[in-house]
Formats: sequence, structure tokens, C-alpha cells
Amino acid sequence: MNERGIRLPFKLLGVPVLLDHSFLLILPLFAYLIGSQLGSYAQILATVGVNIDASGLEQGATRWLLGGVAAVGLFASVLVHELGHAVTARVYGVKTLEIRLWFLGGVARLDEMPRGRGAEAVVAVAGPITSVVIGALLWLSMPLVSQQAGPALVVSYLAITNVALALFNMLPALPLDGGRILRGLLELFMPHLRATRVAVSVSALVAILLGLYGFFSMNFLLVILAFFIYNAGRAEAQAAVITDAVEGRTVADVMTFDPMTVDLGMPLEQFVRMSNYQPFPGYPVVSSSGELLGYARIVDAQEQLDRAAGDGNSGTIGGPAAAFTGKTVADILLDAETIDPGETALAALSRIAEGQLGRLMVTDQRGHLVGVIGKSDLIRLLRSRAEAGPHPGDPGNPVA
Repeated sequence: MNERGIRLPFKLLGVPVLLDHSFLLILPLFAYLIGSQLGSYAQILATVGVNIDASGLEQGATRWLLGGVAAVGLFASVLVHELGHAVTARVYGVKTLEIRLWFLGGVARLDEMPRGRGAEAVVAVAGPITSVVIGALLWLSMPLVSQQAGPALVVSYLAITNVALALFNMLPALPLDGGRILRGLLELFMPHLRATRVAVSVSALVAILLGLYGFFSMNFLLVILAFFIYNAGRAEAQAAVITDAVEGRTVADVMTFDPMTVDLGMPLEQFVRMSNYQPFPGYPVVSSSGELLGYARIVDAQEQLDRAAGDGNSGTIGGPAAAFTGKTVADILLDAETIDPGETALAALSRIAEGQLGRLMVTDQRGHLVGVIGKSDLIRLLRSRAEAGPHPGDPGNPVA
């Protein structure tokens, strides 16, 4: 188990699968909800011509066993749905970093979203198509289990639920598949940023309507989904602005040149006092020849000093806890997260988001430090972009 969940010890079609901590909580809840409503599901199935006598299934542990099997089958279907996205993205040369199952279903985390004309729409629609195919195959298999009430109820439930999930995912709201399909189609006629803004506006409307419906129908799961969709749509808009700003730029275009560095022998007492002059969380550590050796964080130095002082708390940086200990930067050295100056700024943005330090050390072919790129550099780029004014292709500024 790691800090985010449990990673399966095998890959599916070459894709890692992560079971989020929230998934481990929602799975038994779904098993309980399904098991406690077997009779209701049987009545619903009767309206579509599937008659199952569920009276004998609601006794003892049977209902909970069937509920558990149905819940596992439901999330297995979601996993196959996400594999549909992953396999289609692979056709466009895009790698799927992982598939994560969590309390709202699943998500395939792609290395990047395909940017060819209509490519995002094709990748997005693969998921609902996969779910419909699963539902159809399960429905066609009904004659094989029709003589057994329990399996028949589970198979029919999964068949109908897969189709229902496919339809729900087609709602035109980011980050649902329907919202990505909408943006992918809009990109056939307008730039990515403008297409995103239009799709986000539609997403907000859908989220508001979904939230109102969930509130008045007392379906609070829909209310939670509405909040998620609304906030995710705003995040998509922000990501699109950042992507537009850094697109076509390299790390060398954005990074900070000649950053302040420290050496291995610097005493920690001196190191922590650097925060009084520069608001940086840490500094690259280099040799006398300029070779990058690693990265040192102020907070790690302060913890070392506090531990040496025996007070067991963080203390005040550079305060009384910073009595002389004989410890140096070498005692808190971390592996640096590095990137080549010729890499794209978009790749750097992704690496920073996935990393632990919030900054990347830019090194040349000899391993010498030439610069640093962090969130502050990207913020500075966005600020300069905003001061420059709208670009052609933004809403209200059609391409000439």
C-alpha cells in the first residue's frame, strides 16, 4: 500500500491499476446498497420483461453475497471502460500512466491528451462504447443463467447498469466522456482554449441542473457529482490556459538561470537562515565544478536541528533550536528531480505536478546545473501572457 491506495501487482494490457483508498471504502458500501435492494431491482427488471423471483434471495447472507458480487462486477466493468480509453489513446501514441478506481468510479490518467483534430472525442467515446458492448454481452448471456435467480439478477443488473453508466457519461460536461467529446468536436472549428471555455460553460450549466435535480429528489449522490463536475470543469479551464501559455515553449525559455545554490559542507544553522532572505523551500546542491549533487529543503534542515535540540517540534526557522550541531547539508541531501533544457515546458509542468519537490533542476549533458524551473516560473509566464492581452483565437478574438 502507498500513500494513495493499493497498486495491483500486475498490469492490464500494460496499464498499471491503482485502487484508491476511497474505493476501498465505497466497495463495501455499494455491496450493502445493492444487497439491501434486491427486491426493488427485481421489480425494475420486470418492467423490461425480465421476471426474477427475488423473495428467496433476501434471506440470511445470500443478499450480501449477491450484493458483493454485483459491486465487484460493477467496478470491474468500470475498469474495462477505462481500458477502452487507454487502448484507444495508445492508437494515437499516448501512454496511459495508470487507471485509478475511486469512489466516483474510475479514471484513466493519460500522459497527455491527444491533440489531433477530433482525437480527444475519439478517445472519449471509446469508453461509453465499451460499456454498451459489456451491457449487450451480459444481456445476451442471460439465457445461460435464467434458471438461477441469483446469477440472473446479478447479470441483468450489471447489463442494465453498464448501459445506464454509458448514457450518464455522455452528458456534455467535463470531465465526463460527453464533455470531452464536446470539446473534441469543437476543436474541429476553433482553437483548443476557446473550445475548452465553451465546453466548461456547458459543463457548469449541466452541473447546476444536475445538482438541483439531486437536491429536490433527495438524491445526494447526484449533488456530490454535480459539485465534482462543476469544480472539475473549472480545473479544466485553468489547465487549458496554462497549456496554451506554455505550448511551443521549451524549458530553457521559461527556467530561472543561475539559481542560488549551496554546497555539501554548509552548516545547517547557516542553511536555515537563508529563508530569511529568499522565500524558497529549498536549494540545489552543487559541487565546486557546478555538478548537481542533489537538493536540500529548509524544512528538513529545521527538523534535524529541532531533533538535535531535543524539543521535538518544528520551532522557528533560525531560532533557538538552531544551536550548533555539526550537521551539514550533506545530512539532508535528497535526489534532485532533473530535466533537460530542450524538453517542452508542458512536459516540465507535468513533471512538477507529479514530483515531490515542486521544482525541477535543469542540467546539461555533463550533469551541470544550468537553471531551475518551478511553479513560480510558470506563474511568471502566465502573468506576462495576461499582461500581453488576449491572443488571436481567444473568445471574441477570431483568428485572422
